[in-house]
Amino acid sequence: MIEQGDFANGTSSATSQLVHGGFRYLLKRDIELVKNSRREREILCRIAPNLVKPIPLALLCYKGDPYPLTGMQLAAHYYNRLSKTDEKEKSITIRDVRKIQHLVGPIATNTLKGCVLLWDSTVDDARLTLATIKDAHRHGAIVANYVRFLNFLDQQETVNAENRIYKVAAEDVISRQCFEISARKIVSATGPWSDHIWRKDPSYDGIPRLLAENAKGIHLLLPRCEKEDDAGTYGLISFTQVEKQRRRNPRVIFILPGAHNTSIVGTTETTPEEDLVSVRPSTNEVTYLLSETQRIFPERTLNKDTIIAAYAGTRPLIAAKRHIHGFSKTDFVSREHLITESPSGIMYLYGGKLTTHRQMAEETVNHLATFLNVRRACKTAVYPLPDAVGEASGTDAERLVRRYGEGYSTIQKFITEDGTLAEPVTPSLPFTKAELLYAYWGEMAITLEDLLWRRTRIGWTPGQGVDIAPKIAQFLGEKNNWSHTKISAEVEAYRERIHWLNFNL
Repeated sequence: MIEQGDFANGTSSATSQLVHGGFRYLLKRDIELVKNSRREREILCRIAPNLVKPIPLALLCYKGDPYPLTGMQLAAHYYNRLSKTDEKEKSITIRDVRKIQHLVGPIATNTLKGCVLLWDSTVDDARLTLATIKDAHRHGAIVANYVRFLNFLDQQETVNAENRIYKVAAEDVISRQCFEISARKIVSATGPWSDHIWRKDPSYDGIPRLLAENAKGIHLLLPRCEKEDDAGTYGLISFTQVEKQRRRNPRVIFILPGAHNTSIVGTTETTPEEDLVSVRPSTNEVTYLLSETQRIFPERTLNKDTIIAAYAGTRPLIAAKRHIHGFSKTDFVSREHLITESPSGIMYLYGGKLTTHRQMAEETVNHLATFLNVRRACKTAVYPLPDAVGEASGTDAERLVRRYGEGYSTIQKFITEDGTLAEPVTPSLPFTKAELLYAYWGEMAITLEDLLWRRTRIGWTPGQGVDIAPKIAQFLGEKNNWSHTKISAEVEAYRERIHWLNFNL
């Protein structure tokens, strides 16, 4: 497996941090999609319990919303019955305004009719992606980040088409060295970049497979407001007002508890105006989310200075509603994703979302196994991800296990060999020096951005790690024999990245 950037560098680390069934699709009567998603959510809770955590969500209902409270109550009851959940994961309806505020904070109560509680799960999407990749590696996969696909090369023809050898040209992004990779089959599982690959396919017919409209989504990280008792464990969903005013289809806004006393607010559905690698929050998108959040929490003062961090991603939406030359109806596995093979023999995995990634992978490998005539039985729905399970006692140890699973033992080994590695990176954050080393030595972090933005999420805390980047780079430089030039370059590159990402804030 080759990845042109860091693992989860694109859409896979730009989600709402939810593993969910898609309640709004139930309101649209897309029952099969919701069933599949609810089943996959249940599987992920079982195989990655340290990363995929159940969360109660309060679906607010105000006067004038597109659906009545009674209708949402019935839908939520059915929604939770679609999977085998614990007894505590039962949907309930609350009409007591004070009780609702106790759960989610000082929300607007004028015209509030009540709320419906339903259950989904939160996840650190970058950590889940990494845990999956590391498990594949343990089972024999060769994986490499910062290796870019360049082009398809001439195939090596054989008497038997099933023994055909495919070749691609690739580039080591770090060293700029180019080389060839040969395989009996090639799969493009490249999300929103799928059409970029498709355009280089020898059988490209000039028709794109993905839609750009409503493909871009952004999220904001805001300080979590002061709430009563254990209210910080609840998230909320509310129908937005802008679409209503403009007579558009209703959308919802999520406000979810994030790490380090933050809230994740999202998301938007806009058409990206920039290239995929240059997607970032726009001024209009930021203003939209802030205004909707301000409406829900009128007692708070929300402006661009309030924002801790922001990020954007592009969804791989399939252009399935129009005729696609070369794709038969049997190619469509579901409305959410598509597995197909081009006339030149390249396999493509289109569409999908974080929640159903395991199902998509199982179906893709089933296609490969059939092609390669390999007998196999998929076990990914049963066996836990090693980096998403584990036990430990003590506050910090429990935090490490929740984040690194079995990788916790390696971190502890580092600390045993050098007690100074137990020191925190900075007094205001729980991250230890041992974690930084583990990210580089055990999780293939290459740049400072890999470490701060995806491995640890320090980039999602106040200051976004810019102030401590020099200290972290100096420490890593000493452990990895970096030159002073490289240390300075890493710090400057991270600062420039954060400045660019926050340009419209």
